[in-house]
Amino acid sequence: MKKHSRLFAFAVLLASLLAYNRVFAAPAAYGPESRRFGAGLYLGDPTGLTVKGYLTERLALDAIVAWSFIESSFTLIGDVTYDILDIPVHASSFTLPFYAGAGGKIGFDKGGNGDGKTIAAIRVPVGVAMQFVHYPVEVFFEVAPGIQIIPDSEFDMTGGIGARFYFF
Repeated sequence: MKKHSRLFAFAVLLASLLAYNRVFAAPAAYGPESRRFGAGLYLGDPTGLTVKGYLTERLALDAIVAWSFIESSFTLIGDVTYDILDIPVHASSFTLPFYAGAGGKIGFDKGGNGDGKTIAAIRVPVGVAMQFVHYPVEVFFEVAPGIQIIPDSEFDMTGGIGARFYFF
C-alpha cells in the first residue's frame, strides 16, 4: 500500500511543478514547436511511457514509467535535464539539443518472482534529441549510467530511444 501512495505523491508533485510553470511563467518559444509538455514512448531498458516538461528554455523534468525486461521489474525514473548545447546542423526544420542531467530510479519486484525486492539507483542521463520546428514532436536517444544504492551498491545502466508528442 505504501508503494502506491509514494507513486501517487510523485505523480502529484510532478504534475504540480509542470502546472505551476504553465500558469505563472511568461510565454517563451522553446520546446518542439514552442510547446513545453510532451508524452510518448520509451523503448530500451526500461520500456514504457515517458513525459517531459520544460521549466525554462533549457531546463526540464522528465519521467519514465516502464517495465525493465532485464531486471524483471516495474520501474519509475525521474530526471532533471539541461540542454547543454544545440548541435549545429544545416537544417531549418529541426534542432539537435545535447542534454545531460541527474536523477533517480526505483525498481519494484526485481527478479519478477514476487519477492518484493526493491532497488534504488542514482543515474546520469546523457542524450541527443531531434526537436522538430514545425511539428510538436521530439525523437531522442539517451544512455544513463548510474550506481544502484539499494539493496547493494553496483553499476547500473539504462538507456533507449523514444519519441514524445508535445501538447502545450
